Amino acid sequence: MKFEYVATTATGQLERGSLEASSQKAVAAALEKQHLLPVTIAAAGTARHLVTGGMTWQFGRGGVSYIERVTFCRHLSIMLKAGLSIIESLNVISEQTTNKKFQRVISGVIKNVTNGKNLASSLSAYPRVFSGLILGMVKVGEASGTLEKNLDYAASELEKDFELRRKVQAAMLYPVIVLSATVVLGIGLSIFILPKLVVMFRSFNVELPVITQIFLGISNFLVSYGIALVVAVVASIIAWRLMTRWPPTQPFFHRLYLSAPIFKTIVANVNTARMLRMLSILLKSGVPIIESLEITSESMGNVIYRQMLLRAIDAVQRGQTLTAVLSDQRYIPKMANRMIDVGERTGKLDETLAYLSGYYESEVDNATKNLTSVIEPILLIVIGVVLGFLAVAIISPIYRFTGSIQR
Repeated sequence: MKFEYVATTATGQLERGSLEASSQKAVAAALEKQHLLPVTIAAAGTARHLVTGGMTWQFGRGGVSYIERVTFCRHLSIMLKAGLSIIESLNVISEQTTNKKFQRVISGVIKNVTNGKNLASSLSAYPRVFSGLILGMVKVGEASGTLEKNLDYAASELEKDFELRRKVQAAMLYPVIVLSATVVLGIGLSIFILPKLVVMFRSFNVELPVITQIFLGISNFLVSYGIALVVAVVASIIAWRLMTRWPPTQPFFHRLYLSAPIFKTIVANVNTARMLRMLSILLKSGVPIIESLEITSESMGNVIYRQMLLRAIDAVQRGQTLTAVLSDQRYIPKMANRMIDVGERTGKLDETLAYLSGYYESEVDNATKNLTSVIEPILLIVIGVVLGFLAVAIISPIYRFTGSIQR
């Protein structure tokens, strides 16, 4: 059976051709032996299908995962380079997508493009799926004739952004597991072990120590109001998430994240790296400074940085330099501001911002690697205190009981 394919070489060049094989997997294997990465493979005369590899990222927004958005940008770029039209490329992506919600989004984009809208306007109808960075890259790419290149840039930036998020989440996994295990162990001992011992001690008229009475009170409370407590905790978590997303309260919580002990440096560096990286890629693509600041502000998750960029837009419009605007900002490191000043003076601001974003990403990487060693002593103290009190609460009545027997 004859198959047609589009593949990329090790240097990123596109190759189109056909092969006789028994299946698509056989074609993919043959291409890999030739050191080619398959992009689309299809039986001759049928619709092309994307080859997405083995990535399974699930984090995302608007019901669309990171890998789906990265794949969308990357493969749209490759297919446009291969000479396919925008509508044909979008149809191929839509046919291969397994996410029904994303399929409907792409169908809507195809409909808008078919009706005469440009790609940027068509994507902007779905702001929860396509971020400000993607929309900005597409808009500039269509205006400058570099759409394929800009889509490739957008995919690379989404990959970097995902890696940054993943590192922070991985660093938080260990302390969350340890604290959760400690809480479960403490609750288990308080509910199932301590009450049985107390019944035995009371039958022998042993006076319970104060610490045992405290834990017994906690145990009785958990038994009587455990369900209500679980409901209250779940409601508190939901309320917290809603409050952190509600515009009037977002500044308070986002400022709180930037002031939290241990984590404040990581949060500041994550947002600084993301902001500088987006500004760099936009300026490199030829986007004016004002528009770059606007697009970057829309893409920032932290509202404090968003407000900072909006103030910067007003100041730059009045004729101030970016350095002058950022010099008074609390969360922008002094070193970054000095280098931005050098970049503005030399006319290489985009290169300076790219270097700085890489530097702060490496700082985040180092900080997340060291986070476990910083938190571990605190966790050990918390665990030791909790289990120590539980041990004293259980052992103290035993000593009193044995003492009364000896008398």
